[in-house]
Amino acid sequence: MFKRVLLFIATNLAVLAVLSVAVQIIMPLFGLDSERMGISMPSLLVFAAILGFGGSFISLALSKWMAKMATGARIIDSPRDNTEQWLFDTVRQHAKQAGIGMPEVAIYDAPEINAFAT
Repeated sequence: MFKRVLLFIATNLAVLAVLSVAVQIIMPLFGLDSERMGISMPSLLVFAAILGFGGSFISLALSKWMAKMATGARIIDSPRDNTEQWLFDTVRQHAKQAGIGMPEVAIYDAPEINAFAT
């Protein structure tokens, strides 16, 4: 859990660093002066951080729901047949070996072999 949070923060800080460098290079190319425009670099970066982190959280919150709705996936709470039981047990076994909690298991009808995780 800590590693995921650390990676999330590091990624967003890296994006802010790239944005900072890009703005420092691009604004003078177009003859823009941040002080003359009334925009300070720190306030611009704080604004970008709020939007960036906020957008990441919104995307994270919606991604699983959107994936399930887009595919018409059906959550397997209690397997209906041997195939669903095998799938459910296999996911449980892998989750246990990885030391993580049991994820939601869902299936959806498609002509090709498929799988995804959110």
